[in-house]
Amino acid sequence: MIGQDKKKNKELAQHTIKFFEKLLRASSDGIVITDAAHNIIVVNEAFCDFFGRQHREVIETDLFFWLEQLGTSSLKRWAEMESHVHSEGSCHDTEFTLMAHEGIKYLSVNASLMEKVGAEESGTIISIWRDITKQKRIEEELKILNKSLEERIIEKTLALIESNKELREKIAEQKLSEEAQNLPQRIFYKNKDSMYISCNENYAGDIRIKPDEIRGKTDYDFFPKALAEKYRADDKRIMESGKAEEIEEKYVKDGQEYIIHTVKTPMKDEKGAIIGILGIFWDITEKIAMEKEAIRSRHLVSLGELAASVAHEVNNPITGVINYAQILCNKSTEGSKEKDIANRIIREGDRIASIVQSLLSFARISDKKEKKSIISVHEILSDTLILTKAQLRQEGIRIKLDIPQRLPEIVADPQQIQQVFLNAISNARYALNQKYPETHDNKILEVLGEEMTIDNQQCVKITFYDHGTGIPAEIRDKIMDPFFTTKPRGKGTGLGLSISQSIIQDHHGKLTIESIEGEFTKVAIIFPVIVKTG
Repeated sequence: MIGQDKKKNKELAQHTIKFFEKLLRASSDGIVITDAAHNIIVVNEAFCDFFGRQHREVIETDLFFWLEQLGTSSLKRWAEMESHVHSEGSCHDTEFTLMAHEGIKYLSVNASLMEKVGAEESGTIISIWRDITKQKRIEEELKILNKSLEERIIEKTLALIESNKELREKIAEQKLSEEAQNLPQRIFYKNKDSMYISCNENYAGDIRIKPDEIRGKTDYDFFPKALAEKYRADDKRIMESGKAEEIEEKYVKDGQEYIIHTVKTPMKDEKGAIIGILGIFWDITEKIAMEKEAIRSRHLVSLGELAASVAHEVNNPITGVINYAQILCNKSTEGSKEKDIANRIIREGDRIASIVQSLLSFARISDKKEKKSIISVHEILSDTLILTKAQLRQEGIRIKLDIPQRLPEIVADPQQIQQVFLNAISNARYALNQKYPETHDNKILEVLGEEMTIDNQQCVKITFYDHGTGIPAEIRDKIMDPFFTTKPRGKGTGLGLSISQSIIQDHHGKLTIESIEGEFTKVAIIFPVIVKTG
């Protein structure tokens, strides 16, 4: 019987391989698997198409041969990426360029280290090559459009100022024209000594003065010393060069970080002598956020489709593997090597099945239709805390609640919202246990609830606040990305936050994370409140 089971397992393995071969053929992304010596052991047609070659011409060749086709710097870039993969387990969004018949192609590569169950790392790397040429062209077109818009704004402002024929002497006596005052951008004018001459209402409002109060002031009057010296150094450099400059930088105001785009241009009199500097800047924080979200959304759609495809193809075979392994386990003698191997297969199979379920959740595929109803956030949160209370108590984590009983109701899928809350609590637990393995006065999870109004919309905000390990600044922008995790291998799939964000966005809400490494993490979830009529 065991011989027959082994035969069935072999057939099942062959069946699974065929499924993956179908996936390779169906993928529009190039997929390559290389061994430790960089030999290509698996490759799909999409990768071969990039180079205009047949599958038989690429399989079992040296990857470095194809990297050389991408230019001499590509080998160095791959080596850096490979080093990152071996140290971190994966590497994302490394760009390569390829000269094709139709022009330059831009390729984005994601790579991960493959492992063998129960063995050391094999050195085998899987890389996915995506053609991002269209995206690059769109970004370039957006950049050109933005630059054109900025040039028109500068042109208009310069025209307003230079229309005064006695600019050199009289500009110091004048305010900016009414048109400049009404522009949404922040506008200021300084003399050769970087002393303010005038500004518009918006700029004056930012530094909390009236426009006519700025004359004779310097940056030292409004900004910290280091920042003021930077602004004055920029002014000096631009006036000495006689050329306009565009500067994009981060700016913190009232604890909130903004991204500011500034254009500074030297001002000249009718003889061409530089007499000062004109500055125009505007807040592009929202624009940058929208561009990032648009790119992320495109990635999520592609990843969701791939995740759904992989999950469905793997789900049935892995169920068969687990069932056959269970049969072998039942028929094997207690304590035998066969029983131990069968148990290992079951454990690893269960782990794969768990990952498949995460993939299905990420792809937002479910056997039942989504059901939204009017629910109480307080009740869902209370039920969630009841589920986790015993585990938190066992780990020495105290819960501090500040949730009003009469929070407004929302329209939502209760199971999905509970899934989001459970993920937030799970991440807080992990961070607190990492920082405080034993009991500690600061080993506290605070859960806060409040009613608020955002852009004239009544909302409910739930905040999960822990004083755990926090999140390093350099990875803060990546934590929402699918498959990105700060946990050790095997401890998480990296899909929890990505799934949570998708759920909250589907409910027209917002999920934000604020964190300082080594100090705290705040996860805020905002839901729009239903408007009752009649």
